[in-house]
Amino acid sequence: MAMALAAKILRSPSFLSPSITSLTTSLAAATLTPTTLNHSVRHFNGVNIQKMKFPKYRKGRIYGVRDGGNEIAFGKYALQVLEPARITSKQIEAGRRALQMNVRRGGKGGKVWVRVFPYKSVTAKPAEVRMGRGKGAISYWAAPVKAGQIIYEMGGVTESLAKRAIEIAGSKMPVLTRAVVRDPNVKEIGVR
Repeated sequence: MAMALAAKILRSPSFLSPSITSLTTSLAAATLTPTTLNHSVRHFNGVNIQKMKFPKYRKGRIYGVRDGGNEIAFGKYALQVLEPARITSKQIEAGRRALQMNVRRGGKGGKVWVRVFPYKSVTAKPAEVRMGRGKGAISYWAAPVKAGQIIYEMGGVTESLAKRAIEIAGSKMPVLTRAVVRDPNVKEIGVR
């Protein structure tokens, strides 16, 4: 982006004259076009994932208890994971839809926050393929979560509706979960 701007300035005829006014006019004339700011985005299983230079991750290990992201930050009710696992983008979307449908059914327009993102690609080779010939193609995207991590939050709804919705969303997850309620003395953020 900076190179394109410098090239436009250097090509302008007013740049060759040493006056300050001509430099400011050449800077004003060198506007960036939308083609220079092109960011490509991929869609995979309903998730927007930016194009990466090295999209294939190693497996890694998920263990221990989460330090950050284990407290309610936005809403009043939350779904907390009790064991480490990989949650796929489809599972995250299924839980989000379950929460959203129950919030809509409740009426008054509550809000749902998703606190995890499936940034890690999981690869797989086709069945009955011999060893070697490189790493397999990307099969799905997943979010590694540790024990204690909050994955969904909701606010602006009644407690009975929130607990029912969180129970339904928790049934969509491949791990043990529990419902968490914010301390009543703390005001919830983001809900009018």
